[in-house]
Amino acid sequence: MLSSASASTVRSEMSWARLDALAGRASDRLFGERVRIEPQAAGRVVIIGPDPDRPAFEIRATLDITEHSDHARGEGTRNGARQDVNVQEIALLIETGSIVAPDALPKAGDYVIALDRPGAPKFKIATPAGQNGGRHLFMMIPVPT
Repeated sequence: MLSSASASTVRSEMSWARLDALAGRASDRLFGERVRIEPQAAGRVVIIGPDPDRPAFEIRATLDITEHSDHARGEGTRNGARQDVNVQEIALLIETGSIVAPDALPKAGDYVIALDRPGAPKFKIATPAGQNGGRHLFMMIPVPT
């Protein structure tokens, strides 16, 4: 039997998980968009094409594209001229409850197509950055068309 302190902690944790899931779903409703995940099969060195064992699927997720200016750092960069470059950070956030099967979680090299954006831009998952609360975070790069 749980002590009252333990029971309170369990209730608190269950409430937090439930609230986190509700917040994630609300965020997807407000900011989410339809994306198509196209799993790719990895060879020993390169991606070799669509993965026949993992079918493509559509999901609602939050796609965040942030552009900002950055500059070179390190030795040789303090010569009186500062070279700025435009940097684009692309992140995909997927609500944990939206993943229908454990093997449906996207992997590095999989393609993501933003279906609701003009021209349906295509991205490639560079790194699965892990889980942020009840959401999975993936960093991506654009795929030239």
